[in-house]
Amino acid sequence: MTTAQISKKHNLLLLDYDGVVADSLTAITEHTAAFCRDRGLGQGLASAAIACMRSATLSGLIQAAGITGEHVRDYGRFLFRELNKNPSRVPLFDGIPELLRDLAKTYTLCIVSANHSAVVRQRLESAGLVDVMTHLYGNEQPGGKAEHIRQAMFSHGASAESTWMIGDTVGDIRAAKQAGVNAVAVTWGWQSLETLESARPNLIFEQPEALHRYFSGQPGTLPQSGPVPV
Repeated sequence: MTTAQISKKHNLLLLDYDGVVADSLTAITEHTAAFCRDRGLGQGLASAAIACMRSATLSGLIQAAGITGEHVRDYGRFLFRELNKNPSRVPLFDGIPELLRDLAKTYTLCIVSANHSAVVRQRLESAGLVDVMTHLYGNEQPGGKAEHIRQAMFSHGASAESTWMIGDTVGDIRAAKQAGVNAVAVTWGWQSLETLESARPNLIFEQPEALHRYFSGQPGTLPQSGPVPV
């Protein structure tokens, strides 16, 4: 391991799962539509409602789909069960497996997700990727994403300056800022470039390959300043 690699290993990369690692929007939308249709609750998640979500949390999905009352708890259980039935049905974004395996050699990687960590673990295990993650922070653990970011920094001895939260929603960016770490947005997930720019992340990437190049320090990457579409 080179000196540069040793210094990078002290850096902490925290990745959201849904919309950054896994292309789960279609599956979650379909499951939500089926749940709502069977109970006479409307059509489920509309594109406009998804675009306005602050974060892709269970409570955010419930609000966006208009699920209320006695159906709220049933929806959480239903979604957990359906997502666990066949983890490989939720595809990983192209380029993400290679990115994770490569960057895990020189960075500490963790998942910080609003999904249940059991769902995340099962999908990563099916892809042979669970071992590249040092820790999985999920919605069953106390606290929100900002708190989980702080816990990850404390557990791994990382400074705020050497910690990066990579997400696909305004909520992810806000959580990063609340925790005082670098906020990185990606546009291949749940929310649009325009929506993400409104939250003023430190960096914006439009392709997994660009994110990979930047953090691996390959030639042609851009400097670390401002919201930068890459």
